[in-house]
Amino acid sequence: MDESSKKTRKFDNLSNKLQDVNLKKLSLNQKINLWIDQLGNFSTPDRVYIYFFEKDENDYIIANNTHEWCGKKIPSIKDEQQKIPIDLFPFYRQILYENKEIARINSINDLTDDAQSMIELMNFQGVKSILAVPIIKEANTTGFIGYETIKKEKLWSNEDLKALELVASLITSKR
Repeated sequence: MDESSKKTRKFDNLSNKLQDVNLKKLSLNQKINLWIDQLGNFSTPDRVYIYFFEKDENDYIIANNTHEWCGKKIPSIKDEQQKIPIDLFPFYRQILYENKEIARINSINDLTDDAQSMIELMNFQGVKSILAVPIIKEANTTGFIGYETIKKEKLWSNEDLKALELVASLITSKR
């Protein structure tokens, strides 16, 4: 079996597992925790996370890290990632929130100077690579789900992307 066939088969197995979780009588939070655990084991990132957007008391858009999976020896940052004004990170605001596009960063060295706040955040957190997709409901971006690597850079595969997109659609169907 060639490498492409192995990846496709592995993704199909993941998809079946994610759908099995979807059919269980669990709360959405319980399902999300199981889904991101499956993602972490599938794509082997160092961290899987979900952020949801909301407006604060001043009508500013903020992001809250609501769910997180961490690989071995990777510290959680979930508690520090609450009520983050999206305007602090124009890269995420433009790509994920406004344009509803994928953020695929195989290396922070791929970012240009106009993403300086993103570069600073990634350096501060020790992040080497990111893959994130928006969570969209009724044409509105309600959040995003993503992978991060801390230990080394990663060239994200199409299967990695499809897995995130699948979970984003499962979340949307349940919210």
